[in-house]
Amino acid sequence: MEESNNQREWFIDYWVSYMKTHSDKEWSRQQNVLINSMLKSAKQWLREEYLKLKSPTLS
Repeated sequence: MEESNNQREWFIDYWVSYMKTHSDKEWSRQQNVLINSMLKSAKQWLREEYLKLKSPTLS
């Protein structure tokens, strides 16, 4: 549990530092790339593949 908390604190500190040292424009552009790639990937899944992933017992 303590290790998990340490990792969370590190992650929070890392992102606070990142946000302070990078412009909103850069941050927004990076988020746009991430979100678009996630949506593109999600669209490539067939319904059946997604359902198998969500419920392996159904396959």
